[in-house]
Amino acid sequence: MTQSAHHLHHGNKYPYDADEDDDGDYCPVQHDDDWSFRAARGVLSDLTDRRDINHVFEMLEHRSRVEIVAALAGIIRLAHERGAAKATEEL
Repeated sequence: MTQSAHHLHHGNKYPYDADEDDDGDYCPVQHDDDWSFRAARGVLSDLTDRRDINHVFEMLEHRSRVEIVAALAGIIRLAHERGAAKATEEL
């Protein structure tokens, strides 16, 4: 399994934007069927796996985490759409 595949899998198994219940279990996340949100969670899995910045991401409140995932998903989706449009223009 490549590092990218590992982080994509791990980011969706343990979503950065998931809230934990009183037992420490992950609650279901919104947009778990949206590919751009899954990609954003994979990116965040990679980032939070880095020792130098992990502590910053861990300190953020749940609301901020949800906003970060949504913002990344929007950027990823837009980049994908623009990439497809650019490829079409170049043909």
